[in-house]
Amino acid sequence: MPEGYGCSFLRGTFVVRVFAGGLLLSGCAPGLNPSGPVISPTGIVYELGTPPVETRFSQTAVMYLRQENEERALELALEGMGPDPSNPIHYYLAGTAYARLGRNEEAAAMFADAERIYPAYQLNTEPERERAWAEAFNEGIEAFDADDVTSAIDAWGRAVKIYDLRPDAHQNLAVLLAGEGRHNEAIKIYRQTLAGLAKQPATRVLSDGELAERIALRIGVEENLGQLFLFMARYEEAEPILREQLEQDSDNRSLQRDLARALSGAGRDAEATEIYAALLSTGGLDSTELFNVGVTLFRSADFTEAAEAFKQVTELQPNSRDGWFNYVNSLFAAEEWESLISAGERLVELDPLSENAGLIAARASLEAGDDEAVLSGLERMEGVPIHVEDLQFRPAGAETKVEGRVIGNGAETGTVVRLRFTFYGNDGILGSQILTVRAPPLGESEDLEVLFSGPATAYRYEVIP
Repeated sequence: MPEGYGCSFLRGTFVVRVFAGGLLLSGCAPGLNPSGPVISPTGIVYELGTPPVETRFSQTAVMYLRQENEERALELALEGMGPDPSNPIHYYLAGTAYARLGRNEEAAAMFADAERIYPAYQLNTEPERERAWAEAFNEGIEAFDADDVTSAIDAWGRAVKIYDLRPDAHQNLAVLLAGEGRHNEAIKIYRQTLAGLAKQPATRVLSDGELAERIALRIGVEENLGQLFLFMARYEEAEPILREQLEQDSDNRSLQRDLARALSGAGRDAEATEIYAALLSTGGLDSTELFNVGVTLFRSADFTEAAEAFKQVTELQPNSRDGWFNYVNSLFAAEEWESLISAGERLVELDPLSENAGLIAARASLEAGDDEAVLSGLERMEGVPIHVEDLQFRPAGAETKVEGRVIGNGAETGTVVRLRFTFYGNDGILGSQILTVRAPPLGESEDLEVLFSGPATAYRYEVIP
């Protein structure tokens, strides 16, 4: 059965420093009228709730905040909640103090309480949230510029806890988390990014340019999220994102391939096959994409189309043992004996110690009525010193691994057999690796492993003296 392989990539752009201007602090936002409804500059009509009322705790806390003594201001704000828990002013001031101390998660909780009691407090909390966000965001930029990923993650993590109306910190944090292998956390942040992009500020109206930029940002975030779902094999979650993107860009072949991959991974091979067949007919797929197309088509029992996909792999990678192996197996399953004769011979050249390859080539000759070729093939197969079977090609970033089994055959136990594995990239030979093995007893097997220090896309091997 063919096996698929491929890689997914996340993209992210780290943005420039932002600055937050000084903000005036008061218990009630300018323009609030506790006796009637409050309307934001963006047209939000707030429920009245319980309006804030100045107290001796709040007045003193404000003075300490203006003197940049956040610790004392926090103590007074928290103390004011005791005798007056329904007064939102103390929650607002406590949130402001927490934010200016860099304790953004606690600040966000206090601001949420203030807004719950008096919804129009959003007009006060939003600027304070953005101010705290900017401080943490800039700390993250400085840490990232200093190659301190851990501190950058910490700083941007604090930024996203307090404010989500700007996506910069969320995007940067998600990219770093994904790069650190913390994929579930990255997904959570990407989702928070999308939620924030769906909102608009309460304190100012976004320009047409800003709105257009947010749409473009949303598309980029969805792309990253979809790729991350594919990378983690969370295919059912990737599908709706990919479909939505295709609605906006129906001719995007990359999105079509990704959707087919998601459908295939979710076990919906018939739907994936339909997309892959259309892609095959138009051409332009690279060898890895074609390989994965062939795998899905084979799994769907569409052997003729699978053979066509693997044939195109062999045209792009003439020395791909895996490409020819899967092409031959597809032709065999489709009982296309005439094409299988030449394909089987080529596979034997690239995989000369495979008993399976030899048997398939002999079967093709048998179906063609060439008894002499059948006999010759069987004799050659019986005469090889060892058999090499179950080869698995495993690209892994900067390295490439080939695993399999060595099975004792014609050579005496312990006989040295030398194999040269040659590795290829899209532009030709990358290098080779010599593997020395000793023949196991007849019929017994031992593991085989070849490690090549390069990102190969294909390989072959041969027996050398």
